[in-house]
Amino acid sequence: MSVGENFFTYWYFHIPNLVMAALIYTLIGRYLLSLFFRSNQDAVMLRVFNTVTDPVLKAIRVITPAVVPNGVVMVFAIAWLMAARMFWFVTCVAAGMSATVGT
Repeated sequence: MSVGENFFTYWYFHIPNLVMAALIYTLIGRYLLSLFFRSNQDAVMLRVFNTVTDPVLKAIRVITPAVVPNGVVMVFAIAWLMAARMFWFVTCVAAGMSATVGT
């Protein structure tokens, strides 16, 4: 089975996995850019990262305890998404929806 056939056969696993991975790396990028461009909030890349990740951070803010400061919510968002990605993987393997290795 080729890579393309494998992707389209198991699209229900790969698409959510790729979306969660992209969100995790985008949140990490936003965090690092916010450290470098803290004084310049008009940086184009920082605005793009903010636009992409703001809905995720608002959703994570709802499930994160109110005691957590807003600055730390981004770290919690990364942790929640990593946990969700691992949960999705384990669920798919347990349900027998994973690809087999080899022939």
